[in-house]
Amino acid sequence: MVAFTAGTTTSVSTWNSGVLIFNRVISNIGNGYNLHTGVFTVPIAGTYVFYVSAVEYQRQNLVVDIVLNSVSKVRTIGENGAPYQTGTNMVVLNLQKGDSVWVRHSQGNGYYSHNVPITTFSGFMI
Repeated sequence: MVAFTAGTTTSVSTWNSGVLIFNRVISNIGNGYNLHTGVFTVPIAGTYVFYVSAVEYQRQNLVVDIVLNSVSKVRTIGENGAPYQTGTNMVVLNLQKGDSVWVRHSQGNGYYSHNVPITTFSGFMI
């Protein structure tokens, strides 16, 4: 079995590029998620489901992608019409051992979370 859930326990108003690193690992069965890089590396080939929930920081708009080996697969949008709007999305991918999946900034500034994470990234093998 391979599965993980990671979340961030901080809010950042200026994040505007790169990988979203989730600093709290809730579960990491199979040790595929790297706490330091924010990247999940596939330990066993198979079909996986990934889910992201990203909360925009106080009306700053936030767009993030779930990325496979540098190619965006799905996108979330937290619109700036009201504070703390949440974007979510899920994708099913057939993966090979060694493939990499992560959450990448696309547009906007910042993300919001709490000491109990509300901006999260999860994946599991089916």
